Amino acid sequence: MTDYYIFEDRSLLDALLVSLIVIFLAYIINSIADSLILRRVSTSKDRYTMRKAISILVTVFALASLFAIWVERTTTLLIAYGILSAGVAIALQDLLRSLAGGILIIISRPFKAGDRIQVGECTGDVLDIGSFSTSVMEIREWVDADQYTGRILHIPNSFVLNQTIKNYTKDYSFIWDEIRILLIYGSNWKKAEEIILETASPIVGEFESLANTDLLLMGEKYFITTYDVQTKLYTKLQENWIEMRLRYVVKPRQRRAISHLLISNILEALEKEEDIMVGTAVGIDLMNAADKK
Repeated sequence: MTDYYIFEDRSLLDALLVSLIVIFLAYIINSIADSLILRRVSTSKDRYTMRKAISILVTVFALASLFAIWVERTTTLLIAYGILSAGVAIALQDLLRSLAGGILIIISRPFKAGDRIQVGECTGDVLDIGSFSTSVMEIREWVDADQYTGRILHIPNSFVLNQTIKNYTKDYSFIWDEIRILLIYGSNWKKAEEIILETASPIVGEFESLANTDLLLMGEKYFITTYDVQTKLYTKLQENWIEMRLRYVVKPRQRRAISHLLISNILEALEKEEDIMVGTAVGIDLMNAADKK
């Protein structure tokens, strides 16, 4: 009986020793890889991507080795502790799903550090892609625009397995945006159309050529049905007003600034015309209600 316990103690010590060696080797490999990358890779973005990829691979191999060392003891514990082991298994499943998600992100690259993404109700710029979670600088929420709130979100990487990822900047670095202008009936809407397009052209014109180049490159990878990125103005008749929508391409991070500049310049140009009357939906409705009385 004494010999049996001595054998068990030695077996446990051997497993602990091998586990420590595996962890130490993983640390050494990761440190050497970091040192080589810092010396030989020039750009910070490439350094970040390579360091993350190697870190995740080393972590996976280390966990696989530790699992192989302790699998028999883990099985024994599962049998011995029953319900407690079921809880551990569930927790481990979530951990492994996040780790699998991290590996999938590195391999399939649905996004990278610096991209602007939306996952569920979370939207922001990717700061860091870790082994188990992705850190995002949040935008929107109480801020009424695509600008930072100051909060950093840590999203488990398992989201890539079952959620849609909306990427604002991957493959195509532009988005379409629209602003709405309302004119009172009786306004010279044809003149208004000309003024709006002439005012918008110098502001968003530079984006059109860049967006078109991006779209042509995107067409080499995806099936694109249209390559039209020209600024357009669409006019629609509503019950109490004439609605005009200006559609244009813009870089995602410049959306609010460009929208503000367009609205300011368009309003300033239209206000100079006596035969063009700009209004709001509420204001026009109130005017019509007063006229009917």
